[in-house]
Amino acid sequence: MKSIELHVFTNSTISSPSTEMIENTVLSFNTAFDNSIKIEVWCDPSPYLDSASLYITNLKKIFPIVNLSKCLSEGYVRAIKKSNSDFIFMLEHDWEFLPTINHSLGDIIELIYNERITHFRFNKRSNIPRKFDINLKEIKHGDIPYCLTDGVSNNPHIIDRKKYIQEALKFIEISEKSQGIEKQLSNQGIRAAIYGGKYYPATVLHKDGKRTRKLNAKTPLWSPLIRSAKNHLSKSFDKCVDLFK
Repeated sequence: MKSIELHVFTNSTISSPSTEMIENTVLSFNTAFDNSIKIEVWCDPSPYLDSASLYITNLKKIFPIVNLSKCLSEGYVRAIKKSNSDFIFMLEHDWEFLPTINHSLGDIIELIYNERITHFRFNKRSNIPRKFDINLKEIKHGDIPYCLTDGVSNNPHIIDRKKYIQEALKFIEISEKSQGIEKQLSNQGIRAAIYGGKYYPATVLHKDGKRTRKLNAKTPLWSPLIRSAKNHLSKSFDKCVDLFK
């Protein structure tokens, strides 16, 4: 039987030090797949550094393994290199799985393995041809329809770890300002797929992204919150590091 781990990526947000968001995401995952697998959490203390130490402390009360990361891409790469699992489910902290997922995690892993897929995504919109998914090719494996695509996304996804190291890892550029990996990995010849056939409805809901982007768009560069984060960067980051000593 092929092994799989769940790696959840989080950061100190406006709602920190509350862990409600990440807890709801993991609960949604467990409900959707009725499965209990090894969980590791990766936490970037930015941008709300003043609440990061307490947020990490709260995370460690809930999850058995909590790692400190510098940014999303850095934690993502370290998760792949650290793991010995055949497959990794990559999940950010602000998603909800929808009842449109009708197959078990075991059946989906079998599909990924037999169809030699490197990156298997659950889509936040219907599977329509657009952006990096313009060339969708619908295929059926047993009773599970899926679409091959040229696009790679940060939406909740499963990777074949060894194949990902061979095909995709070299394209990821680690940057503390990184927001995702879509542009770096799309159209690079990586064998990627989406759950469901063409025009299949969304299987996940991004719960916090729009609110966060709206907040950032309205926050001027001279915001006291931003100035405070910069002023306390060294002190707060050191406190976070101390939690892992």
